[in-house]
Amino acid sequence: MKNGFLLIFALLLFGNHLSSAQTTAAIVGIEKSIKADGKYAILAGNYKHFEGSVRTGLRMRNGNPDLQFQIVLIGMVVKEITTDEHLLALVEDCKTAGIQIVICQNAMKALNVTKSELHPYIETTSSGFLYMFGLQENGYKVITL
Repeated sequence: MKNGFLLIFALLLFGNHLSSAQTTAAIVGIEKSIKADGKYAILAGNYKHFEGSVRTGLRMRNGNPDLQFQIVLIGMVVKEITTDEHLLALVEDCKTAGIQIVICQNAMKALNVTKSELHPYIETTSSGFLYMFGLQENGYKVITL
């Protein structure tokens, strides 16, 4: 009885390890399916989403100069990006890596942000949502946060 229990326990433990390894391999396979010349965009509305978007873009563009990556900003981050030193450093990282940043003018208006307050690398669009629809029509794979 005791040996049977140990055998079952060992099989369960090994089975879970095998399943975990298969899952990890599947995840890595999916991550590697990103095209080196793909077109990707993320719509971000807050500080943490922008930060995560930049980190994702940097990782994707690393070694893939033909990959296009854009970050479209709406919401409170539009105001924060004018004064927060960490966010401004992330904008510089984007500039260096060739990641385009586009800010919604509707959000700028609602938050009393002027174009002159923005980092010179940042572009603007009349509507972040319309811009995202346009990116989709132009073959971009998009994520909205």
